Amino acid sequence: MLDRATRPATGRDHHRPGSSAHRAAARAVTRAAADAGLRSVPPVVPPVVPPVVPPVVPPVVLLIILLLIASGCRAGLRPDPAAARSAAESARPAPRTIGVEFVFVRHDRHDAALGDELWGLVDEQVLGDAARTRLAANGLRAGVVTARLPPHIADRLLPPPAADESLPAALPDNPALVRHVLRLLPGRSSDVLAATGIGELVLLERTEGAVRGTTYRDASPLFALKAWPAADGRVRLRLAPTIKHGPVERSWVGEEGMFRLEAGQRRDLLEHLAIEAEVPGGSMLVVGCAGEPASSAGDAFFRDRAGGAQRLLAIIPAARTGTADPMFAPMGAATAADEPRESLAE
Repeated sequence: MLDRATRPATGRDHHRPGSSAHRAAARAVTRAAADAGLRSVPPVVPPVVPPVVPPVVPPVVLLIILLLIASGCRAGLRPDPAAARSAAESARPAPRTIGVEFVFVRHDRHDAALGDELWGLVDEQVLGDAARTRLAANGLRAGVVTARLPPHIADRLLPPPAADESLPAALPDNPALVRHVLRLLPGRSSDVLAATGIGELVLLERTEGAVRGTTYRDASPLFALKAWPAADGRVRLRLAPTIKHGPVERSWVGEEGMFRLEAGQRRDLLEHLAIEAEVPGGSMLVVGCAGEPASSAGDAFFRDRAGGAQRLLAIIPAARTGTADPMFAPMGAATAADEPRESLAE
């Protein structure tokens, strides 16, 4: 019994699972395997990351981006039509009107003051020889007055402004004077009626040595008046004699790229008798009849059909300040249409 107790344990007992020897051996094996694994795996080296370099933007692309930013371009957003229309209207220059006053004076055919004396102050040479010849052949004469008028003539042509400026543009049958003020857009035509309600008008036109006769029913002679501001402060006026006649009709009129339906009488434009002259502000363009009554244009526009009275037309553009070309004037600048005219009677 003693021998068995002191005899060392057999190999089976030494390697029995769970024994301390077994556990020590297991730890030794595990440590050896771990050492062997570490020696077989190379050390992990962290990868080298290159520095981030920003891309080079071409100058053209950079310029386009800056232009888009400056113009306020917003990608993906719809433009506001109301805002665009408001911006366009605010950038549009204000219309520049031209103030023009016209005066019809009725006088006797043998009135010396408004006859030879007045026409002695009128410069008819501004129209040119050909224009004066055509007008004289059709009973008309015209010219520009820049001189100071005598008081007895100025009082009849340039009366003091009336309190009521809303006088009719047509010439009535009885008054000795009709005065009216117009505000014209440059190049836009405005009618100045010389007479109305003529049941039958016989007109003999003389041009290039030939005579042509026309009979108009329900006629109304008028002048188509246009005005343009000149570069030196003067105003260029153009008067085209026109006859409205016949029944009122509806017709389509084309203007500024569109058609509109208008109702009115037919118009016969006497283009060869158009009067055009540049008039300084405060001066006047005078138009009247000449020669003996002979159913001419002068008779149709300025002579009464019954009696010996006749009429005279004076057109006075308002004085314009400044001598700069209107093309280079600031947008929305105030016009001289509301300025008082200079009297020729001073």
